[in-house]
Amino acid sequence: MRELVFILEPDTGRVTVESSQTDAQIAKEINEYLGAGSVVNCARPKLEIENSFVENIAKQSETESPEEAIYLYRIYHHSTVDGPGRRSVVQVAGCSIRCAGCYVPETHEQSNGKLTSIEKIVDEIDKQSGEHNGVTVLGGEPFDQPESLQILVEKLKAKGYHLVIYSGYTVENLLARESDCVNRILAKTDLLIDGAFVRELAKRAGEYRGSSNQRLIFHPISRRKNER
Repeated sequence: MRELVFILEPDTGRVTVESSQTDAQIAKEINEYLGAGSVVNCARPKLEIENSFVENIAKQSETESPEEAIYLYRIYHHSTVDGPGRRSVVQVAGCSIRCAGCYVPETHEQSNGKLTSIEKIVDEIDKQSGEHNGVTVLGGEPFDQPESLQILVEKLKAKGYHLVIYSGYTVENLLARESDCVNRILAKTDLLIDGAFVRELAKRAGEYRGSSNQRLIFHPISRRKNER
């Protein structure tokens, strides 16, 4: 089924149009009404720009041998589909879940990323702080690097950023690890979007989700305590 989703940002007046197999005539009519726009690849900037940033900071990190580092695939800014508002996104490399039909299989191998200084990642987020409403961490699978993820999360929350994390694990799976590291990450997470991607459930998945089985869990640790 062909779908169109319009995302209006009242503060900027910008409109993002998400389309699924929309035909040329409909696209033409949208341009006539809204004016010519630009293709942003799921609300993300061009990949070559993202990769140039990753290459630059990764080279610096290799020289400095940072103690606090994470395998990073890319960083992109101004996303309107990876959480509420306009977001900066940290996409990590490496995934042990590897959902069938994943849209980003290139992130499955950790070797496709670069071991990157967490401090430099935070610096890049800071540079864009006036342009976004928060930070999203996704993958790959962020919880496959829990120690590094904890450091990143704590540094971001210390600066007051709203934090969204995507995970192919359910919150129940994560809590069952009984890991202090994982629990500290969840305690600082404003919104967890959990669950493996299921291609058959991708249509009409709902806001921010890849498939309808995935859940939006606000403040996962607090919510879990209240449910007991």
